[in-house]
Amino acid sequence: MRTDLRVKSCQMAIDLSSITDDELARLCRHGEGRAFRELYERYRQPVINFAYRMLGDRDGAGDILQETFQYFFRKLPGYRAEGRLRNLLFRVARNLCLNRLKKFRGLRTVPLDEALAVSGTTGESIIASLETKELQEKAAEALKKIPEIYSEVIVLRILNGMSYRDIAAVVDCPEGTVKSRLHNGLELLRKELGRQGIK
Repeated sequence: MRTDLRVKSCQMAIDLSSITDDELARLCRHGEGRAFRELYERYRQPVINFAYRMLGDRDGAGDILQETFQYFFRKLPGYRAEGRLRNLLFRVARNLCLNRLKKFRGLRTVPLDEALAVSGTTGESIIASLETKELQEKAAEALKKIPEIYSEVIVLRILNGMSYRDIAAVVDCPEGTVKSRLHNGLELLRKELGRQGIK
């Protein structure tokens, strides 16, 4: 199958967008540049949105994106395709963000309104119902006031649409803990929005 994929990738007719992440990773290992570009395009926006939400800095988020893919490229020869490439990329991005935050402690901001605009998606929860920029700004302020262990889970679930299982792999905790953090985080967010007069 690996040989078939490489042969197929060399033909211009192959549609790389229909190939799984693991198949693309195998092609990357064989030096197929188009496969790496496809993986990059597939995960560029979700990773940059996540990093931007964690850091509150567009330039920093761009740096995290580049560092995440550089790490993946360095580790590619030993990467075992197990269907969890997405988790790996988000975990690397998360760790890079946390390292950066430790280095620049106290400079963190959380402009959710811009993250929502950059993502092009509004999610499936209370944040999705925010229709105006003013309300989005209030939600961003409210999200700043809740602890990071809750806000990162909210961002991964709502902005990036990740499953509980995948979030658990990214933040390195049990799935039940992820569900609890999401529930508690949304409650804290609702209370904070309520203090701002948003129901």
